[in-house]
Amino acid sequence: MNLKFNFLMMLALASVLLFSACEKESTKEDDKKPPVEEDKGYSEGVLIANEGSFGAGNGSISYFDNDKKDVTNKIFNTVNNLPLGDVVQSVYRGETNTYICVNASNKLEVVNSKTFETIATISDLPLPRYAVEKDGKLYVSCWGNGGQVKIIDVASNSITDSIMVGTGPEAVIIIENNLYVANSGGFALDSTISIVDLSNNNVSTVDLGAYNPSSMTINADNNLCILAKGSVIYDASWNIIGHNPSKLIIISPTANTISTTVDLFSDKHPAHLAISKNKESIYYGGGYGFDGIFKIDYNATTAPSMALISGMFYGFLVNNTSDNIFALEAAGGSNGKLIRYSNDGTKIDEFEVGIFPNGGTSKRIGRN
Repeated sequence: MNLKFNFLMMLALASVLLFSACEKESTKEDDKKPPVEEDKGYSEGVLIANEGSFGAGNGSISYFDNDKKDVTNKIFNTVNNLPLGDVVQSVYRGETNTYICVNASNKLEVVNSKTFETIATISDLPLPRYAVEKDGKLYVSCWGNGGQVKIIDVASNSITDSIMVGTGPEAVIIIENNLYVANSGGFALDSTISIVDLSNNNVSTVDLGAYNPSSMTINADNNLCILAKGSVIYDASWNIIGHNPSKLIIISPTANTISTTVDLFSDKHPAHLAISKNKESIYYGGGYGFDGIFKIDYNATTAPSMALISGMFYGFLVNNTSDNIFALEAAGGSNGKLIRYSNDGTKIDEFEVGIFPNGGTSKRIGRN
């Protein structure tokens, strides 16, 4: 009886050991398998805003995949089987969703950041330009009605309030609890930025001593960098009789006072500003009629004399994943180009994008 019992025990023990060995071997085999990567859809990579031709309703969004190094065009149109609208001014990745300002269509398209499926269309926005999000609220600069920032509740996708700012509000950035608005002058002139205290929506103003601030970024010292592009001065017959110069202005957000002003050009008007991944190199250039993209150290006091990259670019941005420069070349009413450069100005490659590409985003921007 004991012999039989001992035999059964040994048999059971052997079975356990065999199962354990198989399980370990199986685990080892499983460890060899590459992990299954999450399909991140359009939530990473670079989104390019293509304005389209004014009045044609053919604005679009292009997507550059950082891993595959390729471009997919018209992603909103393809996913939703809908046209995006007239003059796509900007695209912004928020906390959860992505927001597209469609300027001449007076609307904001809200899409799922991963799938790009439409969630909501917010209408009755008077010429929306740029957006930034904080604490469940989206702040959208609008040229209409004298210059406003519209406040949108992101949970309900409804407009809850309006804040009057300067003329032609463009770029918007949040630092701590202040919203900074660059008042570009629209079709006229303005020399100010508006500062909105987000605890009570009270507005203060800083005069820059330079005209038409259009683009902003934040440098390595957490200071606000503002590109005042200046303007061309015409007489009553539209003859050029002078220029308001372009300048780079640095503001300390602690005191909201100007710390540095760098003179750029007396008679040229760059429209776009971007920052390197480490926030130590500032790039400016692009815009209608401007030649080149220039690079300046974030704490420099004089401008470089030579462009980093030569060329007539409608817009540009910096890919904050790779630190590559994405120069955007327009081709009239035809599809434009995305030309990639390394941060030393060496050309990498180029791709076809949409009509009048003007900028885009590689991550959530405008927050600090």
